[in-house]
Amino acid sequence: MASYNKSEAQEWAWDTLKGQWTTLVTPFTPDNQVDLEGMKRNVRHVRNLGTVGAGCTWNMGEFWSLSHNERIQVMDAVAESAESSWPIGAHVTSTNANEMISLAQHAEAQGFDLLIVAPPYMATKTEDQVIEYVRLLADNTDLAIMFYNSPQFGIIMSPYGMGQLCSIPNVVGVKEASFNQQISIETHLSLGNDHVISTPDEWIYFKGQELGIQQQVMFANTSDWRFDVVGANNYVQWINRACKGDLDEKFYDTKLRRLKELSDTWWTKTQTKYNGALPVAMVKHWAELMGMSGGSVRPPLFDLSPVEKSELREELEPLKPKPPVIPAVPTQTRSSWLDGNNNFASGMLLMVSVQNMEEAMEAEQGGADIVDVKNLQEALVGSGHPNIVKAVRGIMPVEKHVSVTLGVVPNQPGTVAMAVYAAAMMDATSVKVGFQEAEYDQAVEVLKESRMALEGFNCKLVGSVFADNELFEKGLDPLCMVDLAKDGECDGWLIDTLTKDGRNLFDFMSEPILKDMVLRGKEMGMSTALSGHLKLADLDELARINPDIVGVRGAVCGNGERDRAVAWEAVAEFKRQVDLRKSGEVDVHDGEVIPVSGSNGWVVIDGRGKSCAGVIAALTKQVEMDRESFVEAILADALNIYDVSLWAEKSGHEVLTKRSDPDGTTRVLIRP
Repeated sequence: MASYNKSEAQEWAWDTLKGQWTTLVTPFTPDNQVDLEGMKRNVRHVRNLGTVGAGCTWNMGEFWSLSHNERIQVMDAVAESAESSWPIGAHVTSTNANEMISLAQHAEAQGFDLLIVAPPYMATKTEDQVIEYVRLLADNTDLAIMFYNSPQFGIIMSPYGMGQLCSIPNVVGVKEASFNQQISIETHLSLGNDHVISTPDEWIYFKGQELGIQQQVMFANTSDWRFDVVGANNYVQWINRACKGDLDEKFYDTKLRRLKELSDTWWTKTQTKYNGALPVAMVKHWAELMGMSGGSVRPPLFDLSPVEKSELREELEPLKPKPPVIPAVPTQTRSSWLDGNNNFASGMLLMVSVQNMEEAMEAEQGGADIVDVKNLQEALVGSGHPNIVKAVRGIMPVEKHVSVTLGVVPNQPGTVAMAVYAAAMMDATSVKVGFQEAEYDQAVEVLKESRMALEGFNCKLVGSVFADNELFEKGLDPLCMVDLAKDGECDGWLIDTLTKDGRNLFDFMSEPILKDMVLRGKEMGMSTALSGHLKLADLDELARINPDIVGVRGAVCGNGERDRAVAWEAVAEFKRQVDLRKSGEVDVHDGEVIPVSGSNGWVVIDGRGKSCAGVIAALTKQVEMDRESFVEAILADALNIYDVSLWAEKSGHEVLTKRSDPDGTTRVLIRP
């Protein structure tokens, strides 16, 4: 929160505007509303990178598409997340001067430290107009002001004009983003001794070495959260050092140059495609690839095409920095292949069934965690053609799971093992083997032969039984699923349905039965999955059960019917609803709380980014080995927090404390 008066603004700027400041995008929900919770998550993420401060509702924040009220909402979300301890700036440019002043005064009231203003475009054709416009803002606020010089606003100020702006008492400096190196250099040389001048590109540091220019702040660009991850903040480190005159060229060449080259390539390509418009769509999708909230852009901009998104992901993936590996306390579990899909991802991953490349791209664009290839035209359900599996695997990012459904398999172990082997050869993440009419011992033999066929591959074996097997004369009892997966040496299991008469999973198996089965599976360290004509209306029940995977198809098709193509908008909405329940924003337990009390002393099991099955399996093993030590589980998913507490209660352990940390995680302390 600003603690200076107007006459002290320049001194405050010299002391505060240092190092890497970021630009925040404005994330939108699938229904085109401002994603305020996503904005708060983004702020927390960027703060964890070590970024010094941030600005909101800039060009990259699509301010021109936001209503006055939406800009206010974004400011409030950013101010709340900054917690009066992290410097923040609000961009207040508007073609309506009264609205500009209103935004500035709201920012000041909410504890913002700084204002950013640019020419009001449209009618602004001379430097005198810009100067008087900025003076009007300065007369109506005590906050420091940084001027934003960019061709996106229709006029580029000359170094002389920027000098006139800086003569206004609380205009403390300029973000010189004209993309004209000569203007930037002249501005630094003529104004840089008295005002904060920032060119938002690394070239200024290398050129500055030659010319005696020392830029002290990289003011508001997106490279921090596009180039860095928590635990490997190479860009922020390099910028913060460069701003102090420590220009480590070797570090830049080894850690950052290739990322910068990729960024420049995509920036130029996207900007050229739309005749100079800022590549907001590219930057927002890049944000999502780094684990942040983005969503679509608003008209008149266009999103990247599915092909462009896949290309960007493929090119970015090998360049992403890798945080140092910290040895985990829990041992590996069969379900560990589900860990780390996203930052703090754990249970309730969304699996979408597809039949062709087009549907796979829709599912991927909508944010599906797992793309499942199957063939709905073959018998009750069958496997997709190998060419489709290969093509889908080829376009999916490496971190995205691609599963293969073999459907209802014959009681022929060798034949099934060969199909399983083929799925592994095509680099499927997992292969599902389903049983309809089969003897238990036959099914175990099929699964064991399939396990042998997967030796040496990373492909995981998932056994499957259908909840509606009771409709078939020799249907295998679905209640045997957990034991079957254990005896068949599976990595996980799935319960699905086969009927197409409108009934779904819950018409055949109740929530309490499924909950018990899922908890048993998690205790054994297996992944658990539920599917079978599930719809949005079933999500509360599913969330209370909390399987590792929820599988859908009809619910994410164009009109809610399985015979219509998968639509990315429907996938995104289903995914959003799942995440609302995982975060606890939608409370599916009706506020039910397990009583807690205090104590101390513990063994830590870090469950962040781990599947719920992995966490519970690790807890089970820990208390089996050592019933004397306290055990603390670190969790980041509301559903997993509930399930760990439920596991403790059902197993006779005592939950002593639940403590929320500033990063949004919860620590659950358990006494065996």
